[in-house]
Order: sequence, then C-alpha cells, then structure tokens
Amino acid sequence: MREVRALLDKARSKLRVAEKLLELGEYEDAASRAYYAMLHAARAALASEGIFPRTHEGVIREFGRLFVKSRRLPRDLGAAISAAKSLRETADYSAESVVEPDDAKWSVEAARNFVERISELFKGGS
Repeated sequence: MREVRALLDKARSKLRVAEKLLELGEYEDAASRAYYAMLHAARAALASEGIFPRTHEGVIREFGRLFVKSRRLPRDLGAAISAAKSLRETADYSAESVVEPDDAKWSVEAARNFVERISELFKGGS
C-alpha cells in the first residue's frame, strides 16, 4: 500500500502544479502536468492490483481493462486519460501547435476529477 500512497501523493503534487501553471497562463505546461497527475493516479490504481506497466500506453491499456471495462470506474475516465495524453504530446513535442486556454482548463479539470475518483477507491487507506 506504500507504493499506492506514494503514487497518489505524486498525482496530487502534479495536479497542484498544473493548477498553478494554468493560473499563470502556461497552458502547455499545465496540460502536460495534468496528464502526469492522471498517469500517476492510474499507476496507483494498478499498483493496488499488483500491476506495474512499464509504458504510458501499458498504464492506459491496463487501467482501461481493469477499471473501466469492468465498470469499477466510469468510462469517461478512460477517455479522459487518453485525450489528456494526446494533448500532452502536442504540448511537449509539437513546435507548431499551441495548447489553447480552454484545452488546458479542460485538462486540469479532467485531472482533478480523475485524481479524486481514484483517491475515492482508497478512502481510509491513503
């Protein structure tokens, strides 16, 4: 359970940074940190099941299989992390594309919801 708590703490930290970056108008970095908040929360959920994927794609795939397809968590969480990953890739790697303020705001709100929903799985234990 220690690893689960550490990953949730990391997710919450990334979320706080994303919120601050959004306030500062640093939309690309806000979107990137929001995605990482979701990634670490998903990793926490998977760690609770003894599953430790090595790649981002592996985390998203296994999270979808174990938590979304099984209906333990709502389908929108699976869609949100996939969309956030795509936005993060644009933010981090595209020289020409710019993350719009509304997209950054969406990503931070989606990350907040995602981290809260994952944290609810561990109430009393995190």
